[in-house]
Parts: sequence; structure tokens; C-alpha cells
Amino acid sequence: MQSAEIRIANQLAEIGKVIDLVDAFGRNHALPERVRHDMSVAVDEIISNIIHHSYRGEASHSITVRLRLVPEELHVEIVDDGAAFDPAAHDVSRPTGSVTERELGGLGLHLVKSLMDNVCYFRLGNENHVTLIKTTTGAASVTGGRSALRLSVTTEEGVTIIGISGRFDSSVAREIRERLTELIAAGANRILLNLYGLEYISSAGFWSLLAIGKEIEARRGRLVLYGIGDEVKRLFDLSGFAGLFRICPTRELGLDALRESAS
Repeated sequence: MQSAEIRIANQLAEIGKVIDLVDAFGRNHALPERVRHDMSVAVDEIISNIIHHSYRGEASHSITVRLRLVPEELHVEIVDDGAAFDPAAHDVSRPTGSVTERELGGLGLHLVKSLMDNVCYFRLGNENHVTLIKTTTGAASVTGGRSALRLSVTTEEGVTIIGISGRFDSSVAREIRERLTELIAAGANRILLNLYGLEYISSAGFWSLLAIGKEIEARRGRLVLYGIGDEVKRLFDLSGFAGLFRICPTRELGLDALRESAS
């Protein structure tokens, strides 16, 4: 089929169902890995923004997502009955500033506009219709498949090594931030993040890393990252977060950087 549709509740935990559909649809149609990756991030950003900002109160609402393949383009339409909001009309720039200076907000829409070839919006009745458009040219790919987030914690020579793999998105960002905050409160002030298995990171994931970075700096500690793949590195560059943290190509160099900071 050249189209697919899913309806979810306005809960962050539901976003994973949509991302799974986007990835499966892309693999079934041999779309390039970058197309699947970029659309997954953009869809996550738009839906999480709807859930966080479009509704008042605790009432349950549904969000409909429609995928459609047209010649050389993948279209994903997201429909909600929340407050009117046109993401295409908002000019957002890449966040700047140091770890301590940087404020929350705006990154999600910046990523959407950077990753998509076009973003369209209209309101019909009481519903918002946002369509994300990505060109599908590139090498075909049916490999891969999304996996749930996994978190591992080990220690070596006084360094806490934390592995994060899978999807670091809005549905798990708070959980990871709380887990790492607990480790810092327990005395972990030299942390090495292993992102080797990270498939993608959304703006919620970036803000979690920022919060952790601020917490460690406040305790005069150090945070170092390593194992960042090409697609995730591209997100770090687009978001302006690549310059915020020490990023090392290997585990050994990451450990060396943390040993230097302790001496």
C-alpha cells in the first residue's frame, strides 16, 4: 500500500507507535535510511508539541497520523483538535549559548524545519492539519528497524559509564533525566555517556542532556560523550549542541578526558 494511518491518544507514551509505523512503512517501500530517520524525528517533535501545548485540562483527545507516498516524496499528515497553531509560520533559529546560559524552547521546530523539505499547515473546522514533506531520493534501504530505549550503568576508575541506546525521545527523556540526576546526587560527578547504539535524539532528549550538564557543572563535575553515529551527530550539529559537550570518538579517549579533569 502507498498509504497508512494510525490514531493515538494524546499521551507521550503513544508516540512510539507512530514512529514504529513510520519506520515500517519506510522499510516496506525501501525508502532511504535518512528519510526514515528524519521523518521519525520530525513526527516526534510535532506530536509531542501538540500533546504539551495544544490541549487544556486532562480530557482525552485523539491524534490522527496519515502517511502517503507520492512520486519522490513522503507525506505525513498529523491532525489534532487542539488550539490553532501553525508551525510553518514560526521562525526559529538554532539555540545558542553555553550550558549554563541556554534556555529551553524552540529547538523542536528548528529541527523540524531543518530536517523536512517542506512543512504545510491549514485549519479546517476545529482541527489542525500539519503535513511534513520529505523527498525520498537516495539509496534504497530495507535494513534496520527501531528499538526501544535501553540504559546501562557501569563504573571504571571512578568514572560512571552510562550507555544509552535506542530512541532518546519525548516519551523517555524525563525518565533518563531523573535516573541520571539520581546518579549525580549519589556522587557520580564524572560521567561518560556511551551513545553508540543511539538511533535518534529529539529536542526533549537534548534538553535532558542540557539539564544533566547544568547539574554536573553545578557540582564541579564533568560530562563527556562518545560513540555518536553519523545521523545522531548531524542532529547535534543542527541543534547547536555539538559545541556544548566534550565529544570523543572512542571510549578510551573519553576516559582519558575525564581522568585529565580529575588531575
